[in-house]
Amino acid sequence: MDIESLVRSLSEPSRLVVESSFRVVDAVEKYAKEASRTNDAYRYGKAPTIVTIGPTVRTSPAQVLHELGVATTLLTASPLAQVARHWAHVRYCATLNRQRGLLGLTPSAQNLVYHHKVTQSEQLGIGLALVVAKRVLQRQHPRWTFFAVDAEVALKAGFIDGAGVVARTSKSQKRPDYFLVGHHSSGRHSRMKIVVLECKGTHQSPGFAYGQLARAAVQVRTLAVGGRRPPALMVASHLTERRITSYVLDPPGDDELWDGDPDDFEGMLRDRPEDHSWRTRPADADEARTWPAVDENAGPPDATGPVPVDELLPGAPEVFDVPEEERGWFTRVLTRAVAATALLFAGDSATARDYATPRQRGDEEPSNGQLRLFELDPSWAASTATSRELANDLHARGTLYRAPLPNGKVLEVFRGVESGLYRQLADGQIAAYLRTAPLVRRRWLRSRPRDGVVSLGRDGTILTIRVTDRRD
Repeated sequence: MDIESLVRSLSEPSRLVVESSFRVVDAVEKYAKEASRTNDAYRYGKAPTIVTIGPTVRTSPAQVLHELGVATTLLTASPLAQVARHWAHVRYCATLNRQRGLLGLTPSAQNLVYHHKVTQSEQLGIGLALVVAKRVLQRQHPRWTFFAVDAEVALKAGFIDGAGVVARTSKSQKRPDYFLVGHHSSGRHSRMKIVVLECKGTHQSPGFAYGQLARAAVQVRTLAVGGRRPPALMVASHLTERRITSYVLDPPGDDELWDGDPDDFEGMLRDRPEDHSWRTRPADADEARTWPAVDENAGPPDATGPVPVDELLPGAPEVFDVPEEERGWFTRVLTRAVAATALLFAGDSATARDYATPRQRGDEEPSNGQLRLFELDPSWAASTATSRELANDLHARGTLYRAPLPNGKVLEVFRGVESGLYRQLADGQIAAYLRTAPLVRRRWLRSRPRDGVVSLGRDGTILTIRVTDRRD
């Protein structure tokens, strides 16, 4: 397949196989129970339950790449950050395609050596998990919109000894990947939810994915708000050329982060949250689990193959416990992280910087070797966002990356935000952005062009990919 055909295929509707069943629950519980005999960390996981989903969800390779790109936007901070933020799209353009209607790996993606497969499965696992998790939540909460926030970014604003750690420690390894921040406005009430998400991916057997879910059950239990655990989703994707299967489980938890008058909500979001200096606490011994009898015929832990790279370190996990009286503070941190993510996706580092706390920006001098998540150099801190027409009356503000290809061709990747939403974010109107973003997508679905690779998310972010001549 030539590169132009490959890029066009990114927009082809595909079905992603999903499974959430008592069989998977039993297999995950069996893995955790057996692993806990030699590693007590597994005793601190949430008890997983099934969700109503599947057997397939509709998506496309472009949508998976889009979700991956938005979710990993905040993970790179360097003078080359603007280029690096395009990396997920450029690097993984040739990894996913449709196989007899099902989403699967391309032959080139399948034929990698082990350590490259590990990186690929971790990265694609994020995009796949977000597609599945958002579909689950849309079904559970039809009138809500969910935005992905990097857990490290949010926790760094409150905790000084558990987020941003470079070394592979018990605290950082047992922290979840993302928070899905949900918003709903009825006119009389503005409401917020938080769902903890852990993303996994593997090229190994399905049994390996069960072990990943057992580890994820520990990671999603490490956040508490007012002493209560939020709901969570865990997704482990098994990647093959024939098809990709995402196993999804739903550990329950307490709902609702914030509920109040819309005017109070807007006023609350206008206040800048300050950094706190909280410390994590070890999970209490009485929080450890005991298991009922599980189905001994369920899929056992896969003892063959390489040792899992994400095997849990022994010991009780550290809990990030946000005090009850700080729910409003946590809501502000999460919503401002949503805004910063969208702006950075569009290439506007300067405005995004204003949405971060001093510790997130790296204004404080690190004392423990932590990475600065927003270490901006003045030479490139200004916005690189430019305007681009999408369809009819829809325009976007974003940044364009061009990579040379053989035969005089160029790969163009555009990342942006719908122009009206961009103006709201640039003006500090976070509540208006949260309300308006899903409406933009509805307008887009009525007027989108039928050609080209274009993905527009419910958060108003936009990804376009095309191959052009160098002279264009």
